[in-house]
Amino acid sequence: MRTSPLVAAQRGSRRWPNVGRMSGTAAPVRTETRGVARRALVAIGLLVAGLALAASYRVVSGTEHTAYASGGLPATGAQVAEGKTYGLSVPGGVDELRKRGANVNSPECSWSVPGGASQVLSAQASGTDTKAINVVATFTSPVTGPIAVTCAGWGAMYIDDADNTPADVAGWLLVLAVIALTVGVGLGVSALRSAGNLAPSGGASGEPVSEDDEVERLVHVVHVRSQDPEVGPADPGNVPA
Repeated sequence: MRTSPLVAAQRGSRRWPNVGRMSGTAAPVRTETRGVARRALVAIGLLVAGLALAASYRVVSGTEHTAYASGGLPATGAQVAEGKTYGLSVPGGVDELRKRGANVNSPECSWSVPGGASQVLSAQASGTDTKAINVVATFTSPVTGPIAVTCAGWGAMYIDDADNTPADVAGWLLVLAVIALTVGVGLGVSALRSAGNLAPSGGASGEPVSEDDEVERLVHVVHVRSQDPEVGPADPGNVPA
């Protein structure tokens, strides 16, 4: 008399209840692992791109002739049109001039064309209650063409809204760098957390169990139980040898 393989498998499932369930979880585990790997790769790519964009911002910003750029000098020939109003700016605006001890209410300014003599420029101060970040005064252009403006105690002035001011490339690079780094860090943290959750999902070693290993375990259980010498009259699975 020997035990039926079907009954042996049923007994094995009672002794090792997790064996039957592991085959149903192996595929989802592998799918989730691939998803974590993709997120990690995307996060690394975004972080690298963000750092490259930030470096480009530093380089490009130093070549722009605007008060909001980092390290750029005032243009020697800001294009203006006669009768049009423009702003005079310094990095940091009125607060920066006050730190220097300059008079921010009575500007004494002059303008000149490249290679020409300086002439008095009438400018209106923005005042201490201005909400502008960099603009400290405004003026109406007395001429059409490229000019440079300087003010006593203020130094060379930026004309950020001059007609030939290029697009703010550095600003866009900074925005893109912030977005790439923010999303990259978020995806990286998410991938690390998911990887931590997957780590103990295998067995005692913490490694994921493959589907082949699970099938081998089940076949082993059936084989061992089929050799079980136990015979019981109440066991409906026992058949004559």
